[in-house]
Amino acid sequence: MDDDVIDLTKYLNRSKAVSDIGPDANGSRGNFSVWGGDGDRSRFALPVWRSIYLVGGGRGGLVWEDPDEMPGVLTPFFVLDLGAEPARVEFSYDLVAELETSEAPTVMESSTGIGIFIGTREGRQWYLVLDERRPTGEGLQGGVREDLLFLAGECAGLLFYRELGLDKD
Repeated sequence: MDDDVIDLTKYLNRSKAVSDIGPDANGSRGNFSVWGGDGDRSRFALPVWRSIYLVGGGRGGLVWEDPDEMPGVLTPFFVLDLGAEPARVEFSYDLVAELETSEAPTVMESSTGIGIFIGTREGRQWYLVLDERRPTGEGLQGGVREDLLFLAGECAGLLFYRELGLDKD
């Protein structure tokens, strides 16, 4: 079921303090709800969760836009939400607005989130979006930026190489 809560804490290193996992001292950082995670789409859970963790975000997902049919509308494909059940699937277009004319991969930062353009396929522009980021006053540091681009590449590989993002009749 799409709205099941998955508890990652049993997979996390037990020797780490729960506060090292994320911003919540009560350990809820390892719990999340998923939307669009049936079947092979569940493969997106780990790279999306890791991306959210790297930026201290509250939720993230893979979304697409069809600029010819519905410009400015982000359609969710896979969403992982650390803060609500069921997962909140609407993302602000502001997270990706400046990426429309970019080449993949391109990262855009804002005070509350990050958008990464990962490619175009069948008229759809695909993004990895990370929302509800804790304000740090700093941009992405070198290693974090590189890790995010790697994880976005992993998502792009699943979408395009394994063709999980194609409409199949």
